[in-house]
Amino acid sequence: MLWRELPKIDAHIHILPREVLDANPDAEDEFSHAVWADYRRLMERYHIERAVVMPLNDPWLMSMAFTVEAVHRNLSELCEQSEGRLCCFADVDVRNTAKDSCAQLQRALKNPCFRGIKLHPNNSGMNIDDPYNDAIADCAVGLGCPIAVHAYPASAREQDRGDFCAPARIKAWMKRHPGLRVIVCHLGGFQWEDAVELDAFFDISAILPDLAERFGVREAGDILRRFGAERLLFGTDWPFSRTLRHDEILDRYMDLLDQMAFSEQEMLRIGRKNAEELLLSPSPSGIS
Repeated sequence: MLWRELPKIDAHIHILPREVLDANPDAEDEFSHAVWADYRRLMERYHIERAVVMPLNDPWLMSMAFTVEAVHRNLSELCEQSEGRLCCFADVDVRNTAKDSCAQLQRALKNPCFRGIKLHPNNSGMNIDDPYNDAIADCAVGLGCPIAVHAYPASAREQDRGDFCAPARIKAWMKRHPGLRVIVCHLGGFQWEDAVELDAFFDISAILPDLAERFGVREAGDILRRFGAERLLFGTDWPFSRTLRHDEILDRYMDLLDQMAFSEQEMLRIGRKNAEELLLSPSPSGIS
């Protein structure tokens, strides 16, 4: 089976609310391509059955009211309009107190459109192992939902173990929260060797083309196998990429994964089963 033909769940994409797109009609960056109608056409072309919209811990990108409440409203409306094709993760705005953020998360996660919480340490400017995020972790454990953590130290800091989102910091944070389910986004970036030991899931969004560019396709496939198919989630970070145009991302992912010769069982596990079990099954908190 080819990856193009495999029914998939894209566990990490970005779609901007219509109000934000309409307010910035002259934008020419990657954000201008984060349009639901465009991604829906790609879903049909590449057999992507569902996708998870990730927020950015930056209310200026996801609302025109610039509040996390508005972000959650926009995300829920987007998912409801998608006729079941999209679900989303709840956002956090560190300008609010940790107590207030937990209350906002509890409200958001009553809506079945929301399947987890997203933390983006680089955008928030807060280390993932900051005490503020201990409160968010406790909230997630209580709700029975996973937290997705952006983990791709930026270019100049790609080997900085002190970076906001470095896997070493994720490890310290997770150690304090038994029972916390974590998705390490982007495989931990080029600090993947630190990430591989974590008891977590890992999405391959953004990083896959970068690994192939730096190490070659064969070694990139070997790196994925170090994590194990049972812990990997197919994800693309569409429409964002450090090395590709937005309209090249899906083709490149399919081509690279086809060359890595995963078994059909591994493809099914990475392409959809892990995401189904982690994100779409009923949780202890009753999220359905």
